[in-house]
Amino acid sequence: MSTTACCSEFYEQDWVRALLDDSFHPGGPALTARTIESLALTRGERVLDLACGTGTTVIELATRGLHATGMDASASSIERARTRVHEARVGDAVSLVVGDVQTMPFADASFDAVLCECALSTFADPAALMRETLRVLRPGGRLGLSDMAVYGELPPDLARLAGPWACVQGAPTVEGYQRWLLDAGFRLLSTADESATLHQMARDLKRKLVVLGLGQVTGVVADQEIDVAELRTRLDQARALVDAGTVQYVRVAASRGRPQVVASPEPDAEVEPAAPQAPSAAPCDPSTGCC
Repeated sequence: MSTTACCSEFYEQDWVRALLDDSFHPGGPALTARTIESLALTRGERVLDLACGTGTTVIELATRGLHATGMDASASSIERARTRVHEARVGDAVSLVVGDVQTMPFADASFDAVLCECALSTFADPAALMRETLRVLRPGGRLGLSDMAVYGELPPDLARLAGPWACVQGAPTVEGYQRWLLDAGFRLLSTADESATLHQMARDLKRKLVVLGLGQVTGVVADQEIDVAELRTRLDQARALVDAGTVQYVRVAASRGRPQVVASPEPDAEVEPAAPQAPSAAPCDPSTGCC
């Protein structure tokens, strides 16, 4: 079974959904918004969300006037996404597909942009996935991804517990993500440290674990063989690793060749091409050839 399949099965458990709601990655909708905005998308553009889960991001894309396609290996997640898309009344702007994102059923240059949130590091061959992503992007199309980055080895107990839901077992360093993208043929646009979202997620999870533990004690929540005390201990351990810089969360924007971004004009305004987005400060600046 692939890593992504294991992750999908983990997130389908009721108690996991109760803790994480419908946004499974650190930073939630606010980070999704920053990722979308970093790509300077224009209304009407076609955007693919890889490993889309239960549809939080495709709904956000649709509400911004974009045509969104979500793809996920989990049939149950896609069914949940269809329900949520219907409830949000954005079905005309959304398509949902069950399948393996490493072999996408889309023609070359099908999309103006691709999003991949907290998923790339879970695939068996991330480099191959990035090449496939490049294939379905039009020339000048953009990629926005966010994911865990890990420097060194995690403590065994934490790796065992956090592996299936924190996307850390196969996570590279920030420079590792940049290398995957450059090797696939992408041009790096910006890299941002979003590690503060890990602290917020840990705080939110600890609050929810208190409720879950009370539910187990009172019988309101069925016994899921969850050691709530251990989970809280490991969350504290994880926060210490974030403070030390061992575990980070990174957001990266890239493009297939030179980005072609034109801002939506105001009524009766003269249209001018948007200025190219300069790479931000990052551990590896591709313009210097250090990668």
